[in-house]
Amino acid sequence: MAGKDTKIQEAGGTTMTFTVAECGEFHSLGKFHEGIKTLEEAAAIYRGIPDERRSGIPSIGINLHTEGTEKWMDTQIDVVTGEGIDMAMVRLVPEFCNCALVQEAVKAMIAMFPEKPVIEL
Repeated sequence: MAGKDTKIQEAGGTTMTFTVAECGEFHSLGKFHEGIKTLEEAAAIYRGIPDERRSGIPSIGINLHTEGTEKWMDTQIDVVTGEGIDMAMVRLVPEFCNCALVQEAVKAMIAMFPEKPVIEL
């Protein structure tokens, strides 16, 4: 993942991008950044959220878009949350647990945020 500065394409026309929410519980409460092309950029936005804007629980998410479908059909989940890195949620979403791009991104998130526990349950 490091150093990639364009959207990542997977065979079959799937594009993975990242999201950052100031409030992971309700994305509409606070700023919501989407279409972020690299995990490094998403992490910088996440880490740059000012303390006074952290009334919710900030998060970094992954968004999958399939070429030829409408944006509202995308699959998005928050992976880095206040509690940790939510592998349990990744495993509940078939599009995510069967996607090599997502698995690579989650490994990079674990390495990038060693202070956050990995939630396996």
